[in-house]
Formats: sequence, structure tokens, C-alpha cells
Amino acid sequence: MGDDLGLLMIAVVVISLLSGIIHSAIGFGFGIVAITLLPMLMDAKSAHVIVSISSVPMLMMATWTYRKGMESKTLGIAVVGAMIALPAGLYLFEQLSHELLIRLTGLGVLLMVGFSPLHKKRKQTDSDKMLRIHTYCLGAGAISGFLAGAVSIAGPPIAAFALHQGWSLNRYKAFVTQFLLVIAAWKAGLLVIRNHVDQVIAVEVTFASVFAMIGVLIGEKLVRNVDNARLKKIVAIVLIVVASFMLLGGAE
Repeated sequence: MGDDLGLLMIAVVVISLLSGIIHSAIGFGFGIVAITLLPMLMDAKSAHVIVSISSVPMLMMATWTYRKGMESKTLGIAVVGAMIALPAGLYLFEQLSHELLIRLTGLGVLLMVGFSPLHKKRKQTDSDKMLRIHTYCLGAGAISGFLAGAVSIAGPPIAAFALHQGWSLNRYKAFVTQFLLVIAAWKAGLLVIRNHVDQVIAVEVTFASVFAMIGVLIGEKLVRNVDNARLKKIVAIVLIVVASFMLLGGAE
């Protein structure tokens, strides 16, 4: 029993480290990697709880790392959408099939990567552009919040939105990371209130949190010299691959 527990903790450490590296490198991905791998070692519900809560300190570190470039208005709009939609997603997490939700996630991400409200050929006034941006932002935030509650994967929709904004690398990562931090903290609080956390999960969350934060530091160093245009191409490719994987049911 002790050996099995020790191997489980080692696996949790390795997965958390890898997830943190990937998240820091591309601006999202902790939930995608961790929620794909952890259910191979434990029941799916425990995996979701561990990923949701351990992401909070990791995102706090990532937010500090990419603290320059914050834009509060757009962030606030996205957060409002997410805060409203997350409880509904958490309800479905407790009630419905994860496979269907993950496949719908993949479809939604593919649509968001391929669509930008700013890339219209017709002329638009500045107010029209801002309305489109804010509407798209609210929708992306709501979808991310819903998915955070339902399948612990909030990053792709909001990253797809941010990818189309023409922002600098620091602003892109600051926006996505700050958004994910608020949503992760909101979900973690709801999980604690709804009694999803026991002593064993608390220990696993502690280990996962520490090594996810180490992964963030490693990931930040790996992409320090990558230019903005190249990183955006990498992010787009990752989003398409992950979304296709989800759509085909490979994440279950």
C-alpha cells in the first residue's frame, strides 16, 4: 500500500511539473495536460479536484511572472462571463458525462481559433470594433468558466480570444494567466464548500502545487528568447491539436 502511494505521489509530481512547464511556455495548458494524465492513475473526480485547486498557487506565480501588461477592462469582461457560467459547469461536472462535454469543448475551441471578429472585410468604426471585442471576450470568458467548472479545462477558449488581439507576448500571457487565476480561485472555493476535498486530496494538492510552480519557472526560461509571432503560431497549433484530440474523444 505504501509503495503504491509513493509511486502515485511521484507520478503526481512529474505530471504537475510537466503541466507547469507547458502552461508557462504557451500561457495555458496546465489543466489540459494534468486532466489528461492524472485520471490514468486515480478516479476522474479526484483528478479534477486536484487539478482545480493545485492550479491556484501555480497561477499566482505565473501571474507574478507575467505581471506586466495587465489590461483591466477586457479582463473584467471575461471574468464576469466566467463567474456567471462556472457554477453551471460545476453542476454538470457532478451530473453528466465528461466525454460529451470534452468533445463539445474541442468543437468550440476549433471554431474560436478559426474565427476572429476583427478580421472582417467591411469597414468598422472604433466603437464597432470595441463592441465586437467585448462581446467575443464575454463569450470566451463564459465558455472558459463553464468548462472550468465542468471539465477543469478553462484555457483554450480564452487563449483563442487573446490570440486574435494582436497583443504583445507579455500582455497575452498576463491576460490569460490573470483570468485563469480568478476562475481557478472561484472554483477551488466552490469545491471546498461542496466538500470535495479530504485529507488525501489535500496532500496530493500540496505536492502538485509545489512542483507546478517549479514548472512555471522552468517554462518561463525556455521561452524567454522566443519572439512573439513564433509563439503565437505555436499556441495556434497547440490549440488546434488539443481541440482535435478532444473532439475525437481522446481526452477521456
